[in-house]
Amino acid sequence: MPLSFTAIQAGVYRSLRLTAPATAALLTLAVNAHAEAPSVVTSIKPLHSIAAAVMEGVGTPYVLIDGASSPHGYALKPSQAFLLQGADVVFWVGPELAPSLQKPIETMAKNAVSVELIEASGIRQLDIREGASFDAHDHDHEDGDVEGEHAGDDHDHSADEHDHAEEHEKAQGASDHDDHANEAEHDHAEHGAVDPHIWLNPENGIEIAKIMADTLAERDPANADVYKKNAAAFAKRISELDEEISAELAPLTDRKFIVFHDAYHHFEHHYDIEASGSVTVSPEALSSADRIKEIQKKISELNVSCVFQEPQFDAKLVSVVLEGSNAKSAALDPLGTGLENGPDLYPQLLKGLADALKGCLGGAS
Repeated sequence: MPLSFTAIQAGVYRSLRLTAPATAALLTLAVNAHAEAPSVVTSIKPLHSIAAAVMEGVGTPYVLIDGASSPHGYALKPSQAFLLQGADVVFWVGPELAPSLQKPIETMAKNAVSVELIEASGIRQLDIREGASFDAHDHDHEDGDVEGEHAGDDHDHSADEHDHAEEHEKAQGASDHDDHANEAEHDHAEHGAVDPHIWLNPENGIEIAKIMADTLAERDPANADVYKKNAAAFAKRISELDEEISAELAPLTDRKFIVFHDAYHHFEHHYDIEASGSVTVSPEALSSADRIKEIQKKISELNVSCVFQEPQFDAKLVSVVLEGSNAKSAALDPLGTGLENGPDLYPQLLKGLADALKGCLGGAS
């Protein structure tokens, strides 16, 4: 005759004969097995990496904008909607970086805690730089590096410069592509006038980890100590890497280079190694012929030694800009496109930027 379920339970109990401490430990494991970690969704790979470091030992976050996708023109896939719908916490930079995510987060993740990091207290901010050469901002970097706000006077000057440039292009009969590029820059400036690539300042990276740990600790008090311990370990790791990169880039502060688009101001400013301009205003818009000529002139006048492209975008434009010059070409990646997702991506990203700059600028005089 088959044994009843009750008989089987009794047999198992008699065979185990657990001591009180063992029973308590087993019950603790059973409770923890059923206590799910918060469902955390991040917008981009660097934020995913920081969240993965903070959540290590508790859970694994999700990332929306993965692979070689750019956040600037990203369109959320329908298959990703369930991630936002099931999210307990969402960490994203803000609409300044990925405007297409604003509505999905507001509607699909309305029950989640949404943290817009660019607005968070303690995050260092810098004004976006306008124009092909960044000249209007070079003398005001210290004023622009403030926490929680940007330098209004500097922005007003840039806005005037932008209006003047826009009028000039219209007078010259700018193409539809040029108008689109101008609109993209104008809309970006109107929305917040701050550089959204905040994670490229390692001090911001450390602050982001702290914000994540505090947010998760409130949402998941049972693991609060783990989150805060992990954030402290992350801060130590990044601080040590920061010192290493500072020493590596110190000899290169006078070297001239051009970036593909203005994504690296936080990194440049932190390490006192400033770009002389950018190839394009908005990476998803075509650069005008006038802008290309302006950058080519800048390369010649300043003896620019390197022009950086990005893996997310077509390198042909950089090839055009380099025509007739002796400048070299290399790649900078602000997102860690080719890096494996996880807690190691963020430090690898910072080190990769430093190595790329050193590799291309190290031999320049």
